[in-house]
Amino acid sequence: MAAKLAKHTYGKHRVRVSKVRRPRKAAPKNETHEFVEVSVDVELEGAFDAAYLKGDNRAVVATDTCKNTIYVLAKGDPIDSVESFGVTIAQHFLDEYDHVTACHVTLEERVWKRLLDSPHSFVASGAMTPTAKVTQSRGEAPQVSAGFEHLLIAKTTETGFADFHQSRYRTLSDTDDRILATDVTAAWDYDGSQVDYLAARQAIVEALLGKFIDHYSRSVQETLYLMGGAALEACDAVTNITLTLPNKHHILADLARFGLENENEVFVVTDEPFGYITATVAR
Repeated sequence: MAAKLAKHTYGKHRVRVSKVRRPRKAAPKNETHEFVEVSVDVELEGAFDAAYLKGDNRAVVATDTCKNTIYVLAKGDPIDSVESFGVTIAQHFLDEYDHVTACHVTLEERVWKRLLDSPHSFVASGAMTPTAKVTQSRGEAPQVSAGFEHLLIAKTTETGFADFHQSRYRTLSDTDDRILATDVTAAWDYDGSQVDYLAARQAIVEALLGKFIDHYSRSVQETLYLMGGAALEACDAVTNITLTLPNKHHILADLARFGLENENEVFVVTDEPFGYITATVAR
């Protein structure tokens, strides 16, 4: 039986680009800059079958060309958000190449914060990494998804572990006061309406964090659901949100063998293994 080409995409991954937004109203040392850094993956779909089947490369936009395009677009785009920059990139490839039928763009932002009060020095934040994904097919509006990774949050009370299924292999005791720590990953889809992506992201993150702290957590599952609902309330343009909340365990240390009482103060921090909880909350 002859093989057939069922599906194909190609492009350039991990194109890292940074941009300094400069007012250019004074000497560089006397003006306040803004600094942004993004890593971009771009993949193209279209009439590229001949390259796979016949070794005919005439339609192939070289991956190096894809890389160069991102740098050129960064020059003209303010990169106000990873979402808006992703839309710019996707639209460009569809406008520039008639034989491209779809463009998929995935972006991650490294967040830089101002160093003290310096107008042009920055420190990389080790916290949340904003992400975005844009898919646009010819003749259609862009489909924009956004999110973040590596948001490490914790609360040291108002969380418990009780009434979980009993079996002969369960060893954890019920408690009404424990540490809940998690490294949140989130991804949400926009409905296609016009939206201020930067403002939407800020509102969603604030809603997620606000909900994390405003209730007693009976389980990570319950907290995840409540956080997802808060995110949907915060932005009408979001149709659904997928949250992943791994349970980064802090286990009460056994100090009795040293003649000490551990009054919920000292914990053993374990990275592995960890509980993995994920769900999608939709309207």
